[in-house]
Amino acid sequence: MQRKGERQTMTGKEYCRYIRTYSELEGLQRAHTVVYCAQTVPGGVLAQLRWEQAGRVQCSTALAPQGSFARMMQLLRYLCENSIGLEQWLEVLEDVHQPYRLLPEAQQPADIHPESGCFCGIC
Repeated sequence: MQRKGERQTMTGKEYCRYIRTYSELEGLQRAHTVVYCAQTVPGGVLAQLRWEQAGRVQCSTALAPQGSFARMMQLLRYLCENSIGLEQWLEVLEDVHQPYRLLPEAQQPADIHPESGCFCGIC
């Protein structure tokens, strides 16, 4: 298992990324990676969890209110350190009363990179 975290500021936008990798354990789990990232945008803070395995990617993206980047960064770190995945991350946001709006695939931001499905420039 590997965990990596970053916080950067470029051109007035903040972004962070945490990566958790899991190795192949025969009969127990397949190798996969979970990426936790966030980026400030004019309408607030985009947060995304991505699950990647053998070329397949599943994403969940939410928009949090403006001014909540520091809190979202802290929450993403918590999610990463506690191995919380796509199935539960929104429940955690609700449990800690973090406002958000889930973005359906049809409403994903235009600056998401189509090849990776990710909006963070560092993913």
